[in-house]
Amino acid sequence: MFGKILLLALVIGAVWFGWRWYNRVGAVGRERLREREREQKRQTGGTAQSSRVSAEDMEKCPECGAYVAPHSAVSCGRPGCPYGR
Repeated sequence: MFGKILLLALVIGAVWFGWRWYNRVGAVGRERLREREREQKRQTGGTAQSSRVSAEDMEKCPECGAYVAPHSAVSCGRPGCPYGR
């Protein structure tokens, strides 16, 4: 009988300390994420720009009329294409 109670207490203690450890690791991760976001805002002058998403305006190709992103465009195959790389 005493052994079962001791085992139950050990299991409850392990779950309790495991839960506390799990929450502490999550809190540290969230704080690191907040600090990284603060550092990015400080470097970009306080704008809400995210470094993970970078948008680029599309431009109409004068040769074929298709809209392309100028920095990542490839040639459409026509001889006068300005994006021929």
